[in-house]
Amino acid sequence: MRLDGTVPENPLEQLQLALENIKKNLETAEMEIEDLTKMVFYLVGDFEAEQRRKLIGDFLGNHLPCTTMIYVVALAAPTFKVEIDAWACKEIGLDVNQGNIDKFSPKIT
Repeated sequence: MRLDGTVPENPLEQLQLALENIKKNLETAEMEIEDLTKMVFYLVGDFEAEQRRKLIGDFLGNHLPCTTMIYVVALAAPTFKVEIDAWACKEIGLDVNQGNIDKFSPKIT
């Protein structure tokens, strides 16, 4: 979905927009495409396979997260032809000597 709430009619344009939105979310979280660990694509209707592969390939580059593509009958609204469930993980540096490891460690009493 665009910022103004509109959705392109063309499914490939929806796919491109969804990928751009994922990239913006990653950047906001100070992450990169390489931090993606899993992507599940839910697609409705026919997609030109070669163009679909090119869009996804251009987005991912050499990165290959676990990926599943599922064709479904419908999504939340008839307008939507693409939904992507994207998971990302980024290692953060924790320094035991700085004391910040306690925030992430269970307490055993």
